[in-house]
Amino acid sequence: MKIFSLGIEQLTINEIKLAGFTVITQNVLPEPAHTEGHLLLVTSEQVPVSALTEFSRQYTRSTILYLYLQRGVHGYQAIHMQCESLGMFFMPPRSSASAIIEKLRFITEEERVERGNLVGFFGSGPGIGCTSAAKLFARRIAAAGFRVILLGLDLYDPGYDRKTQISLDRLRPRITGKMLHGEDFEGLVKQDGYAYLPGNFDYLSVHDYQEEEIAYLLAEARVHADVVVADFGSIPESAAWYTGMQKSALRMMVTHPRHEYRLQALMELAGHMDLHPQDFQWIINRSNVEEMSSPKSLALRFGCEILLELPYYQPLPDSLPLGKKELQHVDDKVHALLVSLGLAPEVRKKGIFQ
Repeated sequence: MKIFSLGIEQLTINEIKLAGFTVITQNVLPEPAHTEGHLLLVTSEQVPVSALTEFSRQYTRSTILYLYLQRGVHGYQAIHMQCESLGMFFMPPRSSASAIIEKLRFITEEERVERGNLVGFFGSGPGIGCTSAAKLFARRIAAAGFRVILLGLDLYDPGYDRKTQISLDRLRPRITGKMLHGEDFEGLVKQDGYAYLPGNFDYLSVHDYQEEEIAYLLAEARVHADVVVADFGSIPESAAWYTGMQKSALRMMVTHPRHEYRLQALMELAGHMDLHPQDFQWIINRSNVEEMSSPKSLALRFGCEILLELPYYQPLPDSLPLGKKELQHVDDKVHALLVSLGLAPEVRKKGIFQ
């Protein structure tokens, strides 16, 4: 299947070609007869929303992928719905080249052979314990004998109480210039057996980060670690949050039953990236706080499975003081995580492979 592209920047086109697709760049819309049986990739700048219905009628024999470019968390769900009703595929704003490639693979039903080692942690709200959960898993994965890098990519919160010699904002000039080397990762903060990059202390630069910068950092970190754990925070209006959603091999959603209304909005947003509740591993933090709804009812509400329930501690420390039984439960989940990443063998336990 050929891809006829209109309005896509050349760097993205080059990456799509490197992924093995045949791309034909267009300056104007091609004739419908030329794209019959092939894929037409267009943006909202070339085909406005008001023209979508007529556009779909013209290219009824073509597969259409519509890239909507108007940025923002709100304002494009209705466009997505319209594309669905017209039989078009949809890509939301902030979609990186890698996200577009994944969508193209989905459309063409190509099998993904690459096995990632990025574990992304996302929270349903500030203060939910996303950073603490990410550090817990990084610590236990490191204790299992693997090289672990933990990246603080919550651009709104550095995740560290003290300003360090190295942090995301201090490393950013090298990230922007694509000049990261092994010594940059060797200089990360050593903490509980893993290497830690504290997040962004420069709050004025939050919205300046680009998806390409985060994708480059993640790619380089993956080379220098067996497992990369990334704390992407809980605020979707972040280049790191969007990139993490698209690039993570495993996605951990740290939440609480009282955040049901927040989860609804987050799951709707994730749906625009072809992610659904079952694509996340759900971690219920502070689970023994009495609430109107229970973790079980939350799981039934969204049709998901809960990976882990962490008990409540007041005040919530940087390192969760889990008991022996709780720690063993975490280690069991960590082993399952390592098996899924291809880093640990399946083991037989009581006659069952796990």
